[in-house]
Amino acid sequence: MTLLKVQHLSVGFRGDNTRPDKIAVDDISFELNAGEVLGIVGESGSGKSVTALSVLGLLPYPKAYHSAESSIKFAGKELIGADEKDLQAVRGADISFIFQEPMSSLNPLHKIEKQIGETLRLHSQLSEKEIKKEVLRLLKLTGIKNARERMKAYPFELSGGQRQRVMIAMAIANKPKILIADEPTTALDVTIQAQIIDLLMDLRKKLGMSILFISHDLRLVRKIADRIVVMKDGKIVEQGSTESIFESPKNNYTKTLINSHSTLKNNENIEENIVLSVRGARVSFPIKKNFWGRVTNEIKAVDNVSFDLREGETLGIVGESGSGKTTLGMAIVNLIKSKGNFTLKNNEKQIVGWESKSFRRTMQIVFQDPYNSLNPRMNVAQIVAEGLEVHRPELSAAEKRNLAAKALAEVGLGEDVLDKYPHEFSGGQRQRIAIARALVLEPRVLVLDEPTSALDVTIQTQVIGLLQKIQKDKGLSYIFISHDMKAVRAMSDRIAVMKDGKFVEIGSKEQIFDKPMNDYTKALIEASL
Repeated sequence: MTLLKVQHLSVGFRGDNTRPDKIAVDDISFELNAGEVLGIVGESGSGKSVTALSVLGLLPYPKAYHSAESSIKFAGKELIGADEKDLQAVRGADISFIFQEPMSSLNPLHKIEKQIGETLRLHSQLSEKEIKKEVLRLLKLTGIKNARERMKAYPFELSGGQRQRVMIAMAIANKPKILIADEPTTALDVTIQAQIIDLLMDLRKKLGMSILFISHDLRLVRKIADRIVVMKDGKIVEQGSTESIFESPKNNYTKTLINSHSTLKNNENIEENIVLSVRGARVSFPIKKNFWGRVTNEIKAVDNVSFDLREGETLGIVGESGSGKTTLGMAIVNLIKSKGNFTLKNNEKQIVGWESKSFRRTMQIVFQDPYNSLNPRMNVAQIVAEGLEVHRPELSAAEKRNLAAKALAEVGLGEDVLDKYPHEFSGGQRQRIAIARALVLEPRVLVLDEPTSALDVTIQTQVIGLLQKIQKDKGLSYIFISHDMKAVRAMSDRIAVMKDGKFVEIGSKEQIFDKPMNDYTKALIEASL
């Protein structure tokens, strides 16, 4: 039986005097059957989230509008053009929505119990006592430990995985017929992603729900979907069973999505000499102090970590959020206080207080989110040349601009971007600018902290290819930090697996992926398949 029928759906957004109307979704049609999981995949801007929001009339009308031919029918009833009262009766009751970022979707001022209970108050006749019992049952159903205590928690007191489970509990509170999950695992580690997918599949079975699962990650969609719709530039380029999409894709764009990260790095350019040696790296954060201010309890974020990095080598560091991998990267480039011996070019540097400029210039970092790491008030020329102001003050303004242009050319951007600002670029272009900012100082070691996690899969592939080319041309050494095992496999020569501030396993990528020794490593690899 068909529960949801979308026919000739088009969505536009009205422009103004300076900009024309933008068509976000262009004449698409698909169906969702009872008990089925339909995956909608595509990159940012493909129209998949706009399509999902159209189902429940959550677009910013009247700025957003539909064509006259557009139709969305739920159980035979037309939703486009329905009055607000009818839509409110459907929202959260018959059709529920899980949004992408739970921290932004949950109210930071209200406790979890109140937020889950709100949807029950709107759509049920339960008493307050019954609502409290039902909230507890829902939290247990979604696998939250210590559910009774968590009811009294605020969103910021929960981990990313726990917040997403709270969002799922809210969505299933009224036993909906359709659950729309918009990128529900994007911000989560691979093991937590696997748990959320297992949870959704279990709830589908228990509650008999249909699921509209939206993602840019085909690997995840393959695990959960019965059928797949592939979108690009607001149109459906291909749809069919999951098996047919993966085994015999017809569209070139679909093939590109499936084959992302397929180019593995070879280790032909690795030299034997060690460029960086880390011995006994330790970083602690105090969590409790006594009356006199002395630390009585602390978290060991990095706990006695040691490794060597050779010239031209990429060491991948993987682990879940909270494992200490980013903290280790920040310690290596001396952005946080740490202990241990850090040897660069055989000159021992113990990180205590300020380091020499030459050390800082030789070690550069590329951060995870290029939008937040680039100053919105500075143009590209100023951003890329900023390090030259500190390390090459003898250069003239024209020389600094020329070096910035050269660095941008190395990452595939032309001189025409020099006077533009970060908001004028896509995510992939902003990350290229961030890489250029690091390269302009001609470092020997680059710390890459989740440089692809915020990007679509095809853009991830482009950035990984760019980093591989730069490394080959310049003989750089990389420390590649990520929770994405697929990206780590494509980039790395050796891999260190980090958990609770320690390396639990380190070895060649072939050893780690083909013959992992540690149970935690095995869990990470299994979740990434």
